[in-house]
Amino acid sequence: MPTAQASQTINEPASLHLVHPRYRPDIDGLRALGVLLVVAFHAFPKALPGGFVGVDIFFVVSGFLISTIIFGSLENNSFSFQEFYARRVRRIFPALAIVLATGWAIGWYMLLVDEQQQLGLHIAAGAGFVANFVLWSEAGYFDSDAYTKPLLHLWSLGIEEQFYIVWPLLLALVWRRRTGFLAITIAIAIASFAANILTVGADAVAAFYAPWSRFWELMTGGILAYLSLHPPAHPTRRADWRSAAGLIMILVAVALLDKKSAFPGWWALLPTLGTFLIIGAGPNAWLNRKFLSSRGMVWVGLISYPLYLWHWLLLSFAWIARGKMPPSSSRAILVAASFVLAYLTYLYVEKPIRTGGRRSAVVLAATMGFLLLAGLATYAEWVRPRNDDRNIGLILEAIQDWEYPAGFDKSSFNGVSVRSRKAGERNVLFIGDSHLQQYSPRVVALLERDPTRYPTVLFLTSPGCSPIPGSAQVNVYHVERCTAFRQEVERLAADPAIDRVVVGGAWNLYFLGANPQYGGDIDLESEIGRISAFLKTLTRDKKVFFVLDNPSGRPFEPRNFFTGSRLTSLTVKPFQERIPWDQGQAALHARLAAVATAAGAVLIDPAAHLCPENRCRAFTPDAKPVYKDDNHYRASYVREQAVFVDGVLAP
Repeated sequence: MPTAQASQTINEPASLHLVHPRYRPDIDGLRALGVLLVVAFHAFPKALPGGFVGVDIFFVVSGFLISTIIFGSLENNSFSFQEFYARRVRRIFPALAIVLATGWAIGWYMLLVDEQQQLGLHIAAGAGFVANFVLWSEAGYFDSDAYTKPLLHLWSLGIEEQFYIVWPLLLALVWRRRTGFLAITIAIAIASFAANILTVGADAVAAFYAPWSRFWELMTGGILAYLSLHPPAHPTRRADWRSAAGLIMILVAVALLDKKSAFPGWWALLPTLGTFLIIGAGPNAWLNRKFLSSRGMVWVGLISYPLYLWHWLLLSFAWIARGKMPPSSSRAILVAASFVLAYLTYLYVEKPIRTGGRRSAVVLAATMGFLLLAGLATYAEWVRPRNDDRNIGLILEAIQDWEYPAGFDKSSFNGVSVRSRKAGERNVLFIGDSHLQQYSPRVVALLERDPTRYPTVLFLTSPGCSPIPGSAQVNVYHVERCTAFRQEVERLAADPAIDRVVVGGAWNLYFLGANPQYGGDIDLESEIGRISAFLKTLTRDKKVFFVLDNPSGRPFEPRNFFTGSRLTSLTVKPFQERIPWDQGQAALHARLAAVATAAGAVLIDPAAHLCPENRCRAFTPDAKPVYKDDNHYRASYVREQAVFVDGVLAP
């Protein structure tokens, strides 16, 4: 996020305690570059898919300015924790408090119960500066679209605040022991960068949100801060070239990266080292002096922090109100509105409070505490949204109706981690993704009814991953997880201790391009050939069931049953009893059925029960949605209606 909280001393009285760096307009210009990249990426992601690297610019700038203050003050014996944190509060809290309160008010007016509950949690996390951890914990298969989270962008603020808490304490300890600042900064940078590299392949979400895999970017700024305070006896020249090289590195990152890139990883070196070179070149480098220090760039830099806070809030609520991405003209207007709000926030809120005393810091801290409690109260549903009709509640109940892995225990079967339900002597193995997990409530219900009659059930599943060994289908966000999962599938499915195997997957999503996360060009004939070969291998030694995919698409999405507007009032449509089955899905369905039958597998066909005459039920007879989203059945429907699963467990 833009580092207004780590800003320089322009228009401020000199501190009695802390040493501050000399004001550099080119650093405000760097802030402007960072925030403009991020705003453009959020508003026009197809036009600037790599603009998210603007956050990495902010991290380096923040690490440089904060480390300069701490290094200089400790060496001058004038560092004050009280003054340091009071200044941080006066910098960060005013704009953040206004945006959090505004987000809560808009949320109450526009959102539904479950959405407002999530917003309440995010408000509490933002006020407590742990948004990165909360968002990390939410990042799963059923996580909502990023645009439906108005406070998603506070993840970077959380990382910076965690840095502000840890870094001064560590440096004060180091200073007492007379350990070198540069040595500890380099050591942490190396350790953090190693954590980033080791994590990004296995768990890209963790690498993105975890402070320990991001601190190296702030430490890069810290290294530069130390070198600036202790310049070499023979300074290097060619500042113009260093600054130009730094800008080129940032632009290359913007041009080459997109949301599918393994980021941060090695790629993050481009914007991080690019920013390092630009700041290190000094304010007199031609690019810094002529471009970054220009009046327009400095002005954007000064409002960059509130601009960062406002722009995503507006874009997100606009997306929510429309149910999809607003047109580009609307997004342009929202960006313009963000600039206006940012300037007003800077002029009438930030600047007046910035020069306040310690009492203002106490009032701001109390305000943030109140917002944290308000967020928790909203999360606990003590506060209900405006759109709180009972019929809406029935739709939302369906959206939250998912049970797997409830009813199953974590266990190991011949060295492979599985979810299991112990019953009879025989072992039935379910292998697949969430489209197979969705049948677990029916399995649990049968085993609870008469465990002596049915076999032991094992689930080896991984959401978003095709279970077919050798498949070229790739979940772009979980490549390594899916690869490891398929290796376990191949090993366990062939185990002689397994009597029956049930194979299922989200074939519509994998092969019909219904979801962009399963990207890349897939040779459908090759993929179907792999399914055939895998089933033939299994059917030589055991009974195999092949589960065809269930119909899916927007018409089944429970939220699609709302009518009206979030800006006026929402009601539930008279439900459409039957929905035409997508012809492309039906054709794939028939093709896979023929392949599985030819391979000797027993077919399980959900569509035969849901879609008589190719018209599919979206509601049960008692007017409850069948689906929890646009491609998964809800648990209660499966438990009561998915009788087609029973044959798998039959004696």
